[in-house]
Amino acid sequence: MTPTLQRIDPANLHEARQAIARKDFQRADALFVQHLAAARDDADALAEYAVFCLRTGRANAAVYLLSRADALRPGQAGWLAQLGYALIERGDFVHARTCHAAALARSPGEASASFGIGLCHMWAADWTAAATAFGNALMAAGNGGDAFPILLRLADACLRSGDDTAAAAHYEAATRLAPNEPALGFAKARFLLDTCAPAQAMALIDACLTHTPNEPPILLEKARCLRLLGDLRQALQWLDRIERIAPGHAAPQAERGRCLIGAEHTAARHRCWLAAITRWLQDKDYDAAQALLDELLREDPTSAAAWNAQGRLESARHRDDAAATAWRKAIACDRQQLEAPANLAYALERSNRLPEAQAVAESAVTCVDAQQPQLGAVELRLVLAKLARRRGDADGALRELDRLDGLGPIAEQRRHAAYERGKLLDAQGNVAGAMAAFELGNRLTLEPWRNLNPGRNRTLAGIELVLDRLNGDWPRTWQPIIDLPPHRDVAFLLGFPRSGTTLLNQVLDSHPRINAIEEKPITQALMDLIHGMPGGYPQVLADIDGIDVGLLRRAYDDAVAIHGGHGDCARWVLDKFPMNSTLAGLLHRVFPQARFVFALRHPCDVVLSCFMQSFQLNNTMANFCTLPDTVALYVRTMELWQRWRELLPLNVHTIRYEDVVENFDATVRALCAFLGVEWQDDLRDFSDKALARGRIDTPSYEQVSQPIYRQARYRWLRYRKYLEPHLPALQPWIERFGYAHAAGGAP
Repeated sequence: MTPTLQRIDPANLHEARQAIARKDFQRADALFVQHLAAARDDADALAEYAVFCLRTGRANAAVYLLSRADALRPGQAGWLAQLGYALIERGDFVHARTCHAAALARSPGEASASFGIGLCHMWAADWTAAATAFGNALMAAGNGGDAFPILLRLADACLRSGDDTAAAAHYEAATRLAPNEPALGFAKARFLLDTCAPAQAMALIDACLTHTPNEPPILLEKARCLRLLGDLRQALQWLDRIERIAPGHAAPQAERGRCLIGAEHTAARHRCWLAAITRWLQDKDYDAAQALLDELLREDPTSAAAWNAQGRLESARHRDDAAATAWRKAIACDRQQLEAPANLAYALERSNRLPEAQAVAESAVTCVDAQQPQLGAVELRLVLAKLARRRGDADGALRELDRLDGLGPIAEQRRHAAYERGKLLDAQGNVAGAMAAFELGNRLTLEPWRNLNPGRNRTLAGIELVLDRLNGDWPRTWQPIIDLPPHRDVAFLLGFPRSGTTLLNQVLDSHPRINAIEEKPITQALMDLIHGMPGGYPQVLADIDGIDVGLLRRAYDDAVAIHGGHGDCARWVLDKFPMNSTLAGLLHRVFPQARFVFALRHPCDVVLSCFMQSFQLNNTMANFCTLPDTVALYVRTMELWQRWRELLPLNVHTIRYEDVVENFDATVRALCAFLGVEWQDDLRDFSDKALARGRIDTPSYEQVSQPIYRQARYRWLRYRKYLEPHLPALQPWIERFGYAHAAGGAP
């Protein structure tokens, strides 16, 4: 599509530059937006605004603006390089490297592109390739001011690749360029420490401390210097200082362990290292955790705690087999250590390998000492309770839960126990007891979340914002997008959490022509780009054009590839994410031929099931910890979905959970026909295929591994007195969705 040429008034741009010069960034931003509102195809202004956004910490905006500029005027090396840096800021090193490589192909002497490629290689720990890229950047930059940061990175890459001589030469070259630069002193000090020259490093570190006396990274290198010089007492004092200034960080704990030299300090050293590893796992710095684990296991290959941590690391990386292997090694090293068998039993249970999980847990629980609480003991009892419930032994499961109090459970363990007790009491028909247990579990879940996330309900506020725009006929004023090319076959499986979407996903994933992707942040790639557009969401839906749609489709396709999509264009992509109901307008705008599979279930059952489920909290799932919040989110979500359906020509197939479980063949046949794929008899065997898949990362992993599960239909009737106050809000949806005269209808 050829962009429309516009008459551009540069006055706003001139004034924006002046505002930047006087550091009035808010004014500059408003002027850029004002200019681009009248001149969306001004590629130079887009790129200039992008650089401003990148420098003011808005990587998403920079990615969109530079992507649009490149679409309007392809192949500008400088823009491509800046786009690469914006992607690096966003953590997308794979696509950043592609952009930098494209910039170099266009302009082989583009120093910033070579530097960006070097950063991408450093992220991948390919130090030799990083050194080569930084060397190319240095040659392109010459001896100007841009050479200094390149030299520092080049020296670091050479050091890490094992070329100490080259690293030293590059540090000396940097010294000649900027001898008084504080960053140089710190970098050289770290180099000298890595090359066993702590006395020389100490002088540089002390010089740094005169400028910034309380900077934790510099204090850490001071402690490291002292350790290497043999002054362990002072080194520990400096580490204590870091803990007072910035408590809880991993690297100081790792260094503290290295200061505890000698066999008499082995246990304390390993405790410090394990604390550091745990912190790095929490921060998702898996490379740092792995490096220290390797060091610990070299020193003590029989450390059960280290092998347990290795299992946690592998599990975090979704390497389930490697995690199980590590946990089995931990068990072989020390049968008295209970964390590893508890972790292994939980992993096996989540993968629906119940006999294996039972064997691991039963073997380990014989080592539980009720008089001396042990790490892992509570988790073992919890997993045994879960396994007992799943084989139908509710009394045995409750006995396991009753044993927990004597083991000193912490709040998180009490939370899990409360949800498990609620499920058991629900299965026994003890409605009051079940509700009390679920209320406790939700309270223990919500309190820490609210402490960390005070303020308004963000998900509900976002829905209200869109509903306000849809009160009139706003979508009918949207700019039409003409000449759009066809898009891939994509269907969105949505509805509301606990409406049977996981069941449908497992059924359809059994079909050879459907690639079902379950609750991955694929549409988040669209939202990241949308939020980067001037004006913000939802306003930008009215003005996006063919160029924007092309960018959004590419972002979506990239996310599909990352999260398990196949390149086979003959296969449907089925994107299952229930709350995408609220994004139907955006999805239709980008994929006008998309099909929407709307999963429906009795509103009262949905609300109750959400309330009874232990979710990993985020802004949306935090609404499910109270019945009033759950009902409010359900009602407003359905209102927004209904408005999208009224205002847009969505291609929708509604499928009721109750119909799936009562009349599977006919219901799924109709769904296959909607998607244009043939019915296959082996779709009935979805539970076998779910078992073969291993871990299923949704709360419904238990149910979808079974044949059709009917126990939850109209369960809400037993809990009617708790839902009675909310029926007036839910009744319109009970009637609209055809449940008023069903077995679970409400008067």
